[in-house]
Amino acid sequence: MPTFTEIAEHAKVSPVVCSLPKLASFYLDDLAVYTSLDNFHHDLYDPDYRFEEDVVIDTDEHHPDYVRLSCDEEPVSPQLNEVVDWSDREHHDRLRRELLPQSGLKDYILRNVIGETVVVLLIVDGLSYESIRTTNLPVQPVIVDGITTTEPGFKRIIYGNDNVSLYSELLHKKNFANKLGFTYWARGQEELSTDLHASMGNDIRRIRDFSEAIEYLSNNSPLTNRTYIQITRMGLDQESHNKKEAPNQEAVIENIVEDIRKLESELSKQERSYKIFATSDHGILWRTQLPDRPNVVIDDYKHQPRYVTGREKVPHSMTLTDSEGEIVSGLAYPYLARDFKHTEWGVHGGFSYYESVVPLIELASKHKDGDSK
Repeated sequence: MPTFTEIAEHAKVSPVVCSLPKLASFYLDDLAVYTSLDNFHHDLYDPDYRFEEDVVIDTDEHHPDYVRLSCDEEPVSPQLNEVVDWSDREHHDRLRRELLPQSGLKDYILRNVIGETVVVLLIVDGLSYESIRTTNLPVQPVIVDGITTTEPGFKRIIYGNDNVSLYSELLHKKNFANKLGFTYWARGQEELSTDLHASMGNDIRRIRDFSEAIEYLSNNSPLTNRTYIQITRMGLDQESHNKKEAPNQEAVIENIVEDIRKLESELSKQERSYKIFATSDHGILWRTQLPDRPNVVIDDYKHQPRYVTGREKVPHSMTLTDSEGEIVSGLAYPYLARDFKHTEWGVHGGFSYYESVVPLIELASKHKDGDSK
């Protein structure tokens, strides 16, 4: 099937009809993309309208006068770094319109919990969509609509665009009166963990390994109907820094996939209606994913490599205000605020395909024995 480049070549000869995938407009930025034949014909038959670009009509409609092409090229891939200006707000707005934004995950989960009696939210600390997209897990891309650091990422997932947690919404709208939380941090030991589990009372258990959560679920089956389970799991964030040797990324990803499958297997054994949502707070930009000599715009070790706090007008960045009112400038790919330290293998906090696009994995039982009341 034609690539984006080939579609553009066809459009030089005559208008092309093609149903385009999401984000295709970034790859066809030099073309005029119409959303229907009617819209195109409106301009075509307007004697005062002058076409300045070649035309692609994004529709499934047929027309005898135009070439009709199919496109199955994957736009959500590392190539996105070549067509997106990660310091451009308009580009970010386009990404958020076409992909599911991270702050919309809470509402997305609420809409997609229909009759399940067990709902699991698994948040992996540091996991790129790129790391998961070629596995056998059902996954869709999610755009991180903010700075790609741990605390705001977790909060966007749990709280969305307001101060009401996902569990509170499930309790009041879906009658999920029972809850379980599993975390690597002890309650009160880690301020963020306490905040993320604030609505879940004392039903939080500290685990040192994911297998402890699986074992608990196994030993306490069957679970009481209408149970919400929230799990935080270490991912590639901890592997990306303070390591003398390069981490084995593939092995870590394999373990994450295996844990998700074990969770699915354990819930399926209990023969109940369940749904698992697995996602991440942010991705990781690895050294190997940068040019050999990336451009360092500040070269000051008091800053993080990919973002600068308390400072605006940083070159090649987009400045945001965080939930605490602090100004943060995230650097666009492939720029750095400083060079990597010897123990840093990956970084995050800026804007790139690797940091800003995270996975949403959904797994569900093949039967439902609940209802949506």
